Amino acid sequence: MKVLIIYGSERKGVTYNAVKILKDTMLAEGDVSFQELWLPRDLPKFCLGCFNCFLKGEDKCPHFQYVGPIVETIEAADGIVMASPVYGLNASAAMKNLIDHLCYMWVVHRPNKTMFSKVGFAISTTAGAGTKHANKTMLRALNYMGVKRVFSHGAALQATALHEIKDEKRIKLEKDMRKKAKRFRQEILKRHASANRLFTMALFYAMRGMIGKYDDGNRDKEYWRSNGWLEKERPFVKLKKKIRRND
Repeated sequence: MKVLIIYGSERKGVTYNAVKILKDTMLAEGDVSFQELWLPRDLPKFCLGCFNCFLKGEDKCPHFQYVGPIVETIEAADGIVMASPVYGLNASAAMKNLIDHLCYMWVVHRPNKTMFSKVGFAISTTAGAGTKHANKTMLRALNYMGVKRVFSHGAALQATALHEIKDEKRIKLEKDMRKKAKRFRQEILKRHASANRLFTMALFYAMRGMIGKYDDGNRDKEYWRSNGWLEKERPFVKLKKKIRRND
């Protein structure tokens, strides 16, 4: 089992330690390996809104030297954790920047079919308020990339550093994170057998009707055509069966 953890900050503070509880719990439950990405270190350039990824291809992104390896790491993972402290009542700018760079992978454009069998987890912590907004931002990205299951946890801890967290808050954080870590692990283990999400399938089939009407040569249309997705078929079922044969 491979789990990718994407940190929205390089600061090893409260959010980092919340994720550590998840990691320790999963390691105690069984075989799992973790890979970590640190933002903004691993993606130091902000999205320019140049539309190259949409119109010319993701390899034409001026920051492809950073985005390309990140996508390869995402593809190799079975589970994806997006963890961000709350900045300005939302996820960090570094996390939002990653999401901006990956919008071409959303189901409404050129979905990466490996995402259809992954499980996602959004985690945020704050001294005050904003975890709902932060998690919503990260969950929206995971949902629109087509992940099969999603989890989230937000913790308002009234502390800016680990040693400031009151005992009752710390105990509750540990209890909640351990419980969700176990559920996250179980969902990853059974991800190939679990049913596909209605949201993903409804969005996919709605977009198939729209993209099929695009002009020939459109980057999204040619991508869907190359995957056979413009045909009257059920790609999610076929993907599921293919994965089962390869297990």
